[in-house]
Amino acid sequence: MRILHLFICLVFLLFAGWQYNDPDPYIWIPIYGFVALEYGLAVFGKQLPYSVLLAGTGIIAIYLLSYIPDVYNWIKMGEPSIVETMKADRPWVELTREGLGLLLCVLFLGWRIARRRRA
Repeated sequence: MRILHLFICLVFLLFAGWQYNDPDPYIWIPIYGFVALEYGLAVFGKQLPYSVLLAGTGIIAIYLLSYIPDVYNWIKMGEPSIVETMKADRPWVELTREGLGLLLCVLFLGWRIARRRRA
């Protein structure tokens, strides 16, 4: 399990690093960094306090709700490619990517919450 946790930590560190040139890195680096921190701690058998994990996940989940209309519109458009180029020259590309990124955060943090509840 440590290898999986390390892999997830590194992926989210990469996500955070890619936000450096984003117009709003002050939002995205902490979000992706939070996920990376929880999984990075798990590599060493440690973890964030449960209340911090729940609060962080809740904040990210609430933020995700604001992206649902954008992701829904992308689906209604027939799910055109959001990966043709790294430059988000159409607004729905950036908003859909951000919404899906938040969804990944909530899913991976939710998995940690579920595992910690069972333990």
